[in-house]
Amino acid sequence: MMIKMSISTAISACFIMLLSPVWAGSQFYGASLDNAKWITSGNRLECRLSQDIPGYGQAMFKHRALNSMEFRVSSDYKPREPSQVILFAKPPAWKKYANSIMLGRIPISANKDIMVVPEDWAYRMALELREGMEAVWTHADFADGKDIVTAKVLPIRFETAWRDFQQCGTHLIDYSYDDVRSSIFYFSKKGMRLGAEDKAYLNKLAEYISLDSNYQHIRINSHTDSRGVRRLNLSVSKKRANMVKNYLIKKGVNAKSFVIVARGEKKPKYNNRTASGRAKNRRVEVRLVK
Repeated sequence: MMIKMSISTAISACFIMLLSPVWAGSQFYGASLDNAKWITSGNRLECRLSQDIPGYGQAMFKHRALNSMEFRVSSDYKPREPSQVILFAKPPAWKKYANSIMLGRIPISANKDIMVVPEDWAYRMALELREGMEAVWTHADFADGKDIVTAKVLPIRFETAWRDFQQCGTHLIDYSYDDVRSSIFYFSKKGMRLGAEDKAYLNKLAEYISLDSNYQHIRINSHTDSRGVRRLNLSVSKKRANMVKNYLIKKGVNAKSFVIVARGEKKPKYNNRTASGRAKNRRVEVRLVK
């Protein structure tokens, strides 16, 4: 949880740390004026706005579909134990009449992203960067905690990159993995066609796969009821599964992405002695496995 602090409290805390004999020295990280670059990247699933911090890691504004925008920092080094970081907006040397602004404290974690700043604070940081301020944070070093580490990102050419990042956010998809991870298609007795809702789901699934390659496979399980000849039911089961597979392939999905299990009338989930049970057994299940 982030705790807002007054500037005087923060300065006093830093001053005390600097005077303490426990602290051996200071480490400073940040790109030079010539090399500082904000890079916008992403697609309809996720937008990113990042700046590399030489010797330290990378800072990134990140906006994923259906999620809040965040500011994340990854580091080349991992903390040995949980700690906290103090976050500032600091004027560069040329901005002589501006004052440093204390934004607050946030925890440091041992995860890939050592620091995650939630939406409200991330927008505040973006506002300060658009005003020409530097985003700066300090914490104890990750090796033995005896040095104070200061890292920063610069506002050089931030405004243009921020506009591109915001524009990217307007095109994010309005559904998530949970919306496409699984679905069931039902068929009439001799049905071999996909309905409009089935196609709408498959269209979304194909688009999601084109945006997020982080999945293992697409599993298609196909079943029939027990009416008719078992051998023919198995054939119908295979044809329905391949119909779904071929539809997705036409939408751009790699043909090697599929695991197909056609069971025919074997292992029915519902009672084949009733009309409602047979209707539920005539189905194709599609699942995106991550």
